[in-house]
Amino acid sequence: MRILLTCHVRFASAMAWYTFHLARGLIQQGHGVFLFAQRNSPLSQRAKTEGIFGDFDRRFHSSDPLEIARSARALGRAIREFEPDVLNPHCPPGHAYLAFVNKGRLPLIRTVAEPRSPKGNAMNKLIHERRTDGMIYSTGSSLPRYERVFLFQNTLQRVVPAGLDLSMFPPVDRGTFREQLAIPEHALFAAIVARMNPEKGQELLIDALAMLPEETRKQMVILLTGDDNQQRTAADLKQYARSRSVDEHLRFLPRLPDIRPLLTEIDLGIITSVRSEAVCRIALEYMAYSKPIISTDVNVLPEVVYNNVNGWVVSSTNPQELADALVSALKHRRDLPEFGKRGRDLLNAQFTLEQMTSKTLDFYREVETQHGQRK
Repeated sequence: MRILLTCHVRFASAMAWYTFHLARGLIQQGHGVFLFAQRNSPLSQRAKTEGIFGDFDRRFHSSDPLEIARSARALGRAIREFEPDVLNPHCPPGHAYLAFVNKGRLPLIRTVAEPRSPKGNAMNKLIHERRTDGMIYSTGSSLPRYERVFLFQNTLQRVVPAGLDLSMFPPVDRGTFREQLAIPEHALFAAIVARMNPEKGQELLIDALAMLPEETRKQMVILLTGDDNQQRTAADLKQYARSRSVDEHLRFLPRLPDIRPLLTEIDLGIITSVRSEAVCRIALEYMAYSKPIISTDVNVLPEVVYNNVNGWVVSSTNPQELADALVSALKHRRDLPEFGKRGRDLLNAQFTLEQMTSKTLDFYREVETQHGQRK
């Protein structure tokens, strides 16, 4: 099968990660891929490095009429020359372009790997309800958001969760972060691996720690590692932790170039997101190294973290629930490896790149069949 993909995002994002790995999975299973990605984006640069075939010189977000015309011509040329069986945009602008360039000739399947609700304007309804043959969602939480806006009478829908390429997460040497960060051997060592922007919700952890008795807090140290954000930085979080008198139980590091040694060393992974998470890569990475997880209940997270199976799921608005989960992790510390093992088993059973690719291909074929019957 030959598949044309689009993903026009300017930054590294969950959507870009999903698209890139699907492209790799399709190629690994012997299928042809043509990828349109945003000019000078992390996705286009990585796709070039990996040798993925495509066009990496477009700006689908541009309002310049000449750029719009060039992009439309480039898509039309790629369809003629590459001769895809399926068109699969992973971004709104690529979806819009293909809806009008394609005009129903080839099966058009939109993949939604972002948590935003769609706009219900007339143009968007035309694109989704009359020009789209299939919808793929990276999380089941997105499906009702789209069904509230669009009337999908003849459009097939499917949830295909992100899958991790396990070959990228082999056994590695255990990290030495306890020693580097002066974390006592007796302490529970946990980590939040996330950008410092507000949607990642690190304040929820700080508030939860402040609710715990000091004797309980002394039994744990939590590392926060990730890039600063324009809206908030690690320094802001440090200041907030000091104001809640819990700063001595936290450590901070910039984004690590390779998180795998850290993931081998920690006892517990924590995800405090209050928004986003249509694809939660770090949850799968914790699971790849058999680490139990405390996560909030945002979007895809409760579809990956099962309460009292491979971790604990807590409310994104209630720090007391997170405090209680931390206490549970301490009480069940001897059982944490078993929680982690169940997470790894769950990953192997449901969230590998091979499964993501196979489920997507099955859906392509189903949509292709229905599209052919309509013609």
